[in-house]
Amino acid sequence: MAVGSDLKKQITSINSISKITKAMELVATAKLKKIGKRISDSKPYFAEVYTVFNDIIGKADNSIYQAPANPKPNKKTCWLIVNSNLGLAGGYNINVNKLVIKEIKHTDHIIAIGSKAESFYKNKNFALASVHKEVDINFSYDDARELASELLSGFNNGQYDEIKIAYTKFINNVTFEPTILQLLPISKNSQQEAEKNDNVITEFEPDPATILASALPMYLNAIIFSAIVESQVSEQASRRTAMENATDNASDMLEKLSLKYNRKRQAAITQEISEIVAGASAQES
Repeated sequence: MAVGSDLKKQITSINSISKITKAMELVATAKLKKIGKRISDSKPYFAEVYTVFNDIIGKADNSIYQAPANPKPNKKTCWLIVNSNLGLAGGYNINVNKLVIKEIKHTDHIIAIGSKAESFYKNKNFALASVHKEVDINFSYDDARELASELLSGFNNGQYDEIKIAYTKFINNVTFEPTILQLLPISKNSQQEAEKNDNVITEFEPDPATILASALPMYLNAIIFSAIVESQVSEQASRRTAMENATDNASDMLEKLSLKYNRKRQAAITQEISEIVAGASAQES
């Protein structure tokens, strides 16, 4: 009679899954190393572009790209939402979507990055303007330029009143922060920041409004590129962590099941020996 056949099946199944999760962890680690090199270059550039454009907008007047003092009560927002194409990445997608769902309206314009964003918002009965499933670790500045052009065209044509990007900000290999950033219109620096820069005199040639209009594509390209690269790094780091935890949990389960199986097997052997001894004793008597 087979002893602990169910336990043996469980052990075999968990062992197979453990091999898969370990392989996925190694793949995610390799991708993380590849794309991680790009983030060290993009983050300082992103921060500098953002600072410069906030400085320009602070000096510009009567620009459509400047946040109005009295915004529309029922303004329509265009959302660029960055998710992944694959699952098994912990809370990577869920955390961003939880943040977005608190603010988004069914009348808003949605550009979904990744198949997970497409399925999530379709299930929530949102209409999607476009879906981009081709975004991966090879996302380039040219790809960012295409997205920026699509967003800017809609803004200039009055399809929506503001543009926001929802992405995952990379802090370190184990910490990721879901973030919503308003791309357009650009808000002026706060009063505190303005006072800090009172002693800094910046001259613009031509005027700030003209510079803002002509350089805006560069601003959008830089922000979108940096945000999506950060999201890609966060995705791979999140998947690696999730797969590492899954492999560790599988190892713990295997240890407990193996111990349980060995005890059961030992008990069966002991019982068989007892039955043999009892049978032998009965024949001798």
